[in-house]
Amino acid sequence: MVFRQHNRKYIGSKAALLDFICKTIEEVAGDLESCTFLDPFAGTGVVAAAFAGKAKEVIASDLLYANYAANRAFLCTTEENADLDKVARLIHQLNQLEGEEGYVVEHYGGTYFTLENAQRIQAVRERIAFWQQEALITEQEFYILLTSLLYAVDKVANTCGQYDSYLKNLGQPPFSSSGVHLVDGLVYSRLHLHPLAVSLKGNCQVFCRDANQLVAELPAEILYLDPPYNTRQYCDNYHVLENIARWQKPPTFGKTRKFDRRGLRSRYSQRRHAAEAFRELVERARCRYLFLSYNSEGIISDEEILAVLRKKGKVAVREEPYPVFGRGAGRAKARKLTERLFCCIVD
Repeated sequence: MVFRQHNRKYIGSKAALLDFICKTIEEVAGDLESCTFLDPFAGTGVVAAAFAGKAKEVIASDLLYANYAANRAFLCTTEENADLDKVARLIHQLNQLEGEEGYVVEHYGGTYFTLENAQRIQAVRERIAFWQQEALITEQEFYILLTSLLYAVDKVANTCGQYDSYLKNLGQPPFSSSGVHLVDGLVYSRLHLHPLAVSLKGNCQVFCRDANQLVAELPAEILYLDPPYNTRQYCDNYHVLENIARWQKPPTFGKTRKFDRRGLRSRYSQRRHAAEAFRELVERARCRYLFLSYNSEGIISDEEILAVLRKKGKVAVREEPYPVFGRGAGRAKARKLTERLFCCIVD
């Protein structure tokens, strides 16, 4: 088994919409072989990965370090910067480690993870940090190992897909007598790392930067924008993974055990600032084609989006309906949303 880029639970992931997005961009932009493709809100990186074999160069960025690490691992691995046979041996070693007491157990044990898995996460993360500190692994091998851990952590997390809070039924069976889903059965499975299905294409760059700053510095023929569209901050939804990835061991607080994330908050998830942030980005962008993914529940109105884009060039909108689930674990009902891809050919 290997971990693939889409094998994690991530709100707003475009994995299910890739065909729609790729087909539309290719129809509008035409030949991609001579184009640079810039994705400054990369998230899981599945869209950037889809263009890695099509565009001349792919540039992906995300403000969260955990996403940056994963995109570095999946998109930037080559035979020159990582020995994948060595990595496979190291993953096997990590899977054999005994659990340890420490930061993860203290802050997340018995809540986001079983105590046993919290101990295993602690041991594995410390060992990866040791190998990095002692230069026993290359920089790229570090990102691969860290990403394998983050994906393994996500598999055994006691959540319903995001970490804004944890489920309150740890220790209970997966389903109640009335059939309500209480706990994901994988929560009780043993943490297990796997190798990654890396691209090895070698035509990607990955950054951990603010999107509005990055687009002003990096011109690209194709700019694909997939900003947050509601008021849920990604640094809140994925604070546990971000904390494990950074491994700075800050204090956490409250029942949900969050750390200080003030520097990671996005203006795109703030009603007062989202439209202005979008206007600023589009004005700064240096591109030939600009594509914006934004669904029908977004906090920036269509009128505001179109007003900004029409100052940049000619705009058309493609739509794709899709079902999503919400309303709580065990009681989720599908609701229909529409993904809109705003396509702007820049004057």
